[in-house]
Amino acid sequence: MPFAIIINSIVCSIGAILGLFFAAGSIISIANMKVPWVGALLIAALLIPVTFVVSGVGAWLANGYGASQVVTGLIALPWIYAVCFVVVMVVSLKA
Repeated sequence: MPFAIIINSIVCSIGAILGLFFAAGSIISIANMKVPWVGALLIAALLIPVTFVVSGVGAWLANGYGASQVVTGLIALPWIYAVCFVVVMVVSLKA
């Protein structure tokens, strides 16, 4: 499991930085939307880099406590969140 956590840490470090750029681009797109859930989309966009940081730090902490199932969930967290965010953005753009 430590190898997976090391890889996750590298990916999460890069993901947090790139997530800032992705969030900035999403905020520009969200600002032009006329849907009632614009506020929720703005918050969701700002949470993209946060999920990568939580995943990176949380996986190390969970591994230290021996919770391997939590580690797996934390490694998957930013990817599941990103997919859900993209789906909501696509639905919002079509609305």
